Amino acid sequence: MSARETAELLLLLGRLVQAEGYHGELSPAQWMALRFFARANPFSRTPSAFAEFQATTRGTASQAIKALETGGYLVRQRSEADGRSVSLRLTDKGHEAVARDPFDVLVRAVDSLDAEEQTAMHHALHHVLTTVAASGPHRHFGVCQDCAYRGGETCCSSTSATLPALECLLFGVAIEPEDAGLLCVHFQPTSEQREDGHRE
Repeated sequence: MSARETAELLLLLGRLVQAEGYHGELSPAQWMALRFFARANPFSRTPSAFAEFQATTRGTASQAIKALETGGYLVRQRSEADGRSVSLRLTDKGHEAVARDPFDVLVRAVDSLDAEEQTAMHHALHHVLTTVAASGPHRHFGVCQDCAYRGGETCCSSTSATLPALECLLFGVAIEPEDAGLLCVHFQPTSEQREDGHRE
């Protein structure tokens, strides 16, 4: 099988999964926005971050976000750190919708593979995605465990035992355990040099 045939299979798979999103009251674009805000960390729950994630204009991203707000799936809050910016989070209705996401048909298909096949597929697709993103002006998105800004520090618990903790070296803040697996707009692949001049 040629590289082109494999790439065409990926495109076809994407179209089939997107078509699933036309069922129900949300459009595929709205589903993408809802999934993003369900997976984004606190630094990335902004309209501009979603626009970058989708590689689309802010106007197009805003339309999907506005529809989700009107439908009661998302709620807008002022940022505690910066009163001028906004943060978006899922409402209870939004969480209920994500729980019945039509995207799960693809999740189940991947889950039907054995563990070795899933691991190989994950690494291969991650490599392809990184290569494509690097070929244009697209920002990388990823999670803390794969990020060059991930740092570790030792903190003391109430029992004086030491527990390993993750820290974001970009912002100088601790990473909450529940946020470590969420998407971040400030993600920097470990294979690339950080702004402080170090490599992971």
